Amino acid sequence: MFGNIVTNPKLLDEESKKYYRNCYCGLCIALKEKYKNISRITLNYDMTFLIILLNEVYKEKNIELECRCITHPIKKHTYIKGKFVDYVADMNILLSYYNMIDDWKDDKNVVAVSYAKIIEKSFKKICEKYPKKSENIKTSLEELSKIEEKNILNPDLPAKCSGKLFGEIFVPFEDEYADKLRKFGESLGEFVYILDACIDLKKDIKHKRYNPLVTISKLEFDDMLNLLLSDSIEKYKKLNISNKIIENILYSGIWTKYELYKKKGEKNK
Repeated sequence: MFGNIVTNPKLLDEESKKYYRNCYCGLCIALKEKYKNISRITLNYDMTFLIILLNEVYKEKNIELECRCITHPIKKHTYIKGKFVDYVADMNILLSYYNMIDDWKDDKNVVAVSYAKIIEKSFKKICEKYPKKSENIKTSLEELSKIEEKNILNPDLPAKCSGKLFGEIFVPFEDEYADKLRKFGESLGEFVYILDACIDLKKDIKHKRYNPLVTISKLEFDDMLNLLLSDSIEKYKKLNISNKIIENILYSGIWTKYELYKKKGEKNK
């Protein structure tokens, strides 16, 4: 679920790098302030993308502050504070909890289930705060789990479950932006699911885990991913915004992990 929606820092200018770091650090601080220090174990760059997206769509004016932390104990660093940083912190806990439970179900990962128990109280608070949203996310994950249990090898079906999940978290309010944000989230969620499936195929086969791409040739992966991402980019364009960081991620950063996977495969050959 996490690890693909990242930038390609080599193609970002210094101003964009600074804003990206400020959003990431803002998420880190928000997690600490809202859900205690331990919640920082859920911190990831993927959700930073959502902060930037929502700030851009809603033209949010964030407060820029300074602080020291464990990572930067000597020199103060800047971070941003705002309503979408807080919203994304909530969604970060929600998705991380489900991700940890999923790791436990798939691999009996003791560390993951231990972390899930640590953040369970925070997770329950968020479910109470966003009852409809959390229920919709839970339903999408239950549908995905049933598809996996039945070993259904049509990749469109699990990808759409992932899309529904993304679509839900991309919509903070049911307003004039909701429909376009939801459609963008759904499309990107489908792409991310298939991207993960491509990267994890060999490992999933080895560990006898579900992967809907086992019957599909690897030669088809590039075309399949390009088609899905093209749809995501079209949905992004309909938001009528332009942001260097978002476009860096969609056109370059999001491919980073996949390109490493392909290079590793070529090297092994």
